[in-house]
Order: sequence, then structure tokens, then C-alpha cells
Amino acid sequence: MMKNKVFFLLSFCFLLTACEPSQTPTPDLGVSNIESNYAEYEDRGLIENSSLKEVSGLVASRKNAGFLWAHNDSGDENRIFLIDSYGKGKREFKLQGAENRDWEDMGIVSETDGSATLYLADFGDNNANYSSYALYWCKEPVVDANTPLSNTISQVSKLTFTLSDGARDMECLLVDQKTKDIFIISKRENNKRLYKIVASSVVAGGTTKAEFVRELDFSKPISTDSKFVTAAYITGGSISPDNSEILVKNYYEVYYWKRKTGETISDALSRAPKTVPYKMEDQGEGIAFAADGNGYYTISELGSSDPVRLYFYKKK
Repeated sequence: MMKNKVFFLLSFCFLLTACEPSQTPTPDLGVSNIESNYAEYEDRGLIENSSLKEVSGLVASRKNAGFLWAHNDSGDENRIFLIDSYGKGKREFKLQGAENRDWEDMGIVSETDGSATLYLADFGDNNANYSSYALYWCKEPVVDANTPLSNTISQVSKLTFTLSDGARDMECLLVDQKTKDIFIISKRENNKRLYKIVASSVVAGGTTKAEFVRELDFSKPISTDSKFVTAAYITGGSISPDNSEILVKNYYEVYYWKRKTGETISDALSRAPKTVPYKMEDQGEGIAFAADGNGYYTISELGSSDPVRLYFYKKK
């Protein structure tokens, strides 16, 4: 089985060398311990909204059953999109006062008062030259049949933050569903770096520092070849609504942790992960647990050959 997998991956790599640079990078061949409690992908269909064309962040709505929120990355307006679990829907919401310098991931948390909070991380930094980054958050809108296609969210909060060890490129936001602590994983280093912003520092209009927690041992490139290095870039993450499961993805694999009793998110990420099923996508970046925790979704940026599709992986 392992030989078959390596043969397939090497064949895939060969095909990529003939493709345009924007396509999915060469995969990392290092992890094969597939976790069996998730099924292979279901193709949920094409994304209907043509404006959602460079998807970088994805979360499952908590207030609108069967829907997901998504956003584009740099170059787009300060807006989020609502789609259903089959990629249909054209509603858009602008975040008043927010700037999309390079939004790269989303998070969502259910609140004790019955509401939910959406988080958007403006922390992409391809050349690691920005002096600060931003976290935006707002109450999740409740949508019904009368909600217009174009909308504005007026009450948006912003936290400006820096990293304790200088500028980095980041695309993975993880929000603890109970404490609301913010965790960030760097994108490009061979040894990815984990940072934390404690919930008490997430104050509207405030400035804080994301503290370095530890280096991580997963998603390391097995070669110095640039295609292998790029394939291991971390592009997104999600924490299950019950706070017990963690997903983190690169361009080729999705890593999975089931938290142990009393284990922190940081401690869980220090353990070796399993991998779960993933259909390789062209520039696949977005990933999100379903609102009921019964599976996860993935979505890609617009590829050069295939249109954007939504995939679902059901828990067995």
C-alpha cells in the first residue's frame, strides 16, 4: 500500500512539473498514518458566487444552519461571503472599518448568550516585512430569506498585534472554543512556529503581542527542493465546536489531533498528528469543521485549470 502511494505521489509530482506555477505544489511524502474515522470526500459542487474566487478562509455558521462563511485573500474588498453546504448562495457582507490587506483565515465561536462571534485574521505576509498584523471580529449575522444580497456589518472590532520574534507569514488561525484564546501557526518555516494571544488581550482597539509558544514537528519538507518546501506550507486550520478535535492543513495533507482530557491546544499540537482524508486541490487553503462536528469541509483558491469546488468529509 505504501509503495502504491509513493508511486502515485511521484507520478503526481511529475505532472506538476509541466503545469503552471500557480497550481498545487509538490506534496510532502512524509505522513501516511490515515485516521479511519472520516470518510473520503463528497464533491458538494461548484461555488456559485463568481466573486468568491480566491478563497483563503472558511468556517461553518453557528447561527444559520447549513451555511458557511468564506473570504478571499489579498486584493479583495473587506467582505465575507455566505454559501450553503453545496456551494450555492451569493450573499456578501462588508465589514465596516476593516481592511483586507491579506486576510488568510477565519474562526468562529458560539457565545453563552446564544450569539456567535466571527474572527478574521489579516496576517498574510509573504515577504515577512510588515510591522504589525490585525485580528477583526464581529457578531455573526442572522440571515433569512429577506436578507439582501449585499449587506454591511457595522460593529466590527480590531486588535493590532505583533509577533514576539519578528515578522512572519501566517495562514492558520485556531480559536479555543472555551477560553477564546487565539493560536496562530506560521506558514513557511521548516519547523513551523506556534503563537498564542490570550483571550484577555483581545480587546477592541488594543495592541498586543502574540507570544511564541513552541516549534512544531509536523509538516516538515522531506527535501530542500522548492516544490517540496512549498507543499509543506501551512494554509489553514479549524477546531471542532466541542473543542475536542483539531485540523491543520498544508497544500497536500490534513493533520488531525483528538485532544486528551485536560490537554491544552498547545500540548496537543506538540504530539505527532494523524492524517485524515483529503482530495488534493489546486491551491487548497480553506478548511472548517461542520457546525455539528460531524465532518469537515475544504475549499481551494481558484485554480488555473479547474473551477472552485466545495468538498465534505463525513465522520463515520
